[in-house]
Amino acid sequence: MANEIVLTRAEEKEAFREVNEKSDRIMSFAILAYFGFGLFLSTFYGTLVLALGIGGLCVAVYFVTRSLLPETSLYQYVMSAVLAVFSAQFIYQMHGMFEMHFFFFVGSALLITFRNWRLVIPLLLLTVVHHTLFAWLQYNGMKEIYFTQLDYMDLQAFLFHALLAAVIMSICGYWAYDLERTTRRDAFKNIILAKQLANVKSNIAFADSMSKGNLNVEYGALDNTDALGKSLILMQENLRIANAREQEDKFITVGITKVSDIIRHHGNDFEKLSHEFISGLVKYTQLNQGALFLQEEDENGEAYLTLSACYAYDRKKHLQMRVGLGEGLVGQCYLERDEIYLTKVPENYTRITSGLGEATPGCILLVPVKTQDAVVGVIELASFRPLLPHEKQFIHKAAENIASAIISSRTTDRIKRLLTESQQKAEELRAQEEEMRQNMEELSATQEEMSRKATETENRINAIEESGISSIEFDLDGTILQANRHFLGLMGYSLNEITGKHHRIFVDPKTASSADYAEFWEDLRRGVPRPGEYSRVTKSGARVFIKGSYSIIRDQQGKPVRILKLATDITQLKKQQELMIDEKDFNAPIISYQ
Repeated sequence: MANEIVLTRAEEKEAFREVNEKSDRIMSFAILAYFGFGLFLSTFYGTLVLALGIGGLCVAVYFVTRSLLPETSLYQYVMSAVLAVFSAQFIYQMHGMFEMHFFFFVGSALLITFRNWRLVIPLLLLTVVHHTLFAWLQYNGMKEIYFTQLDYMDLQAFLFHALLAAVIMSICGYWAYDLERTTRRDAFKNIILAKQLANVKSNIAFADSMSKGNLNVEYGALDNTDALGKSLILMQENLRIANAREQEDKFITVGITKVSDIIRHHGNDFEKLSHEFISGLVKYTQLNQGALFLQEEDENGEAYLTLSACYAYDRKKHLQMRVGLGEGLVGQCYLERDEIYLTKVPENYTRITSGLGEATPGCILLVPVKTQDAVVGVIELASFRPLLPHEKQFIHKAAENIASAIISSRTTDRIKRLLTESQQKAEELRAQEEEMRQNMEELSATQEEMSRKATETENRINAIEESGISSIEFDLDGTILQANRHFLGLMGYSLNEITGKHHRIFVDPKTASSADYAEFWEDLRRGVPRPGEYSRVTKSGARVFIKGSYSIIRDQQGKPVRILKLATDITQLKKQQELMIDEKDFNAPIISYQ
């Protein structure tokens, strides 16, 4: 967890403030006690000057550094060095007394109170330097340098001494490190708890404001770790959206109710209905002006749009109040059956006029007055401000309602008019009844004559079928429509195999791609019959010869509509003729291959 704890400089300073203050008090007494102990030791070997000089200098350095640099930890490192110097002074004052070496350990234990393992480093370094240098000087003959009271300390004893000193100082450094980590962890927990408490208070205040209906209250600074705060903000946004949607739905519902009331009160007066509707629509939506154009027809049956009602309207481009279908934006809206919304209105399109003057509107909305089946007109609205989506939705619904009312009103008028006309025509119908009866008698006689002719035509077709003549029908492009059983038997096909295919399946590829074959069908399309003898290819690939005619079937106006071919099989006759001619004549082309 220690690796995850990150404190700012201010937070860390606050976390160690109490620790440092307490440790500073302890170390102040300890430094003064060290100085006093040095004076006490001076009574044994007469080292008062040394105790006053070195000890006084150490005390002065510590307190001066602490007073000059109270906001940094530099004075603490100076204090660590001072403890090392005092320990060396005590060893010297007592002429190397072994017990004086323990003051290095006392100093390292005192440094634990700061909970900073780095403070052991100056003490440790000076201890190593002191032990190494003083031991070397003493054992090399400098009797005024005291390291130990022993006459000689071998390397093994020195290493054990140094190792134990290192172990003790390492233990002190570890505990300082552990305490430092614990302090940081506790500080971090306290900071988290303080933030959570502040977040809880902020969340309670925020939720309380929303519970009172204030959905626009600002949350303030949001902590990224505050999941509840994020949820509350999300809830606020959802409540705003839901409230806005509720207000929009209410706006539409209330507006449609007002439109329904207008239709109910003025449904029988078409002119009053139009004016009340467009006036109520503009006022309810708080727009600036509006107009209702409805479809009419002139005496020639030509449809157009006419200005049926308007509110605060001053339209200069339609002085006659008539708009052709597809003319301008109004006519275009009618044809496209969809809204047109402009936010950049041309200067000369329309003007909104008031007592203070006139100005170009900020937007124009044109909505078709339609039901699912028909368009009966166009609503044109102008406003200085843009229209909101729910306002457009309401206008569309209102247009549908008034469209149904208009259609219903017009239908009622049409029914009344038709009823009057039907009564007028009833007498005409009775007068015509006798004439119709006579016509029916004539029609019956005509039908009998047509039935007789149809029977004769059917008998003719049956006679052709019994005669063994092959017949086939094509459309003008050569696509096969029908064929009788004699033709199918001659060519070896079934009717399903040839229906919908082109005539070219009965000729070889060379003939099918020739110019004569194309001209052959072009003549038929122009209505030119083509009698003659023809060579054809059956389904199995055998060649047959037929004699007959491609005749034209025409409609009542005399235009060619189909082609009928009647033919007989002359294959055997052609084979007998081929036996009677010589080889040269046999190779000569004597048959048309269309």
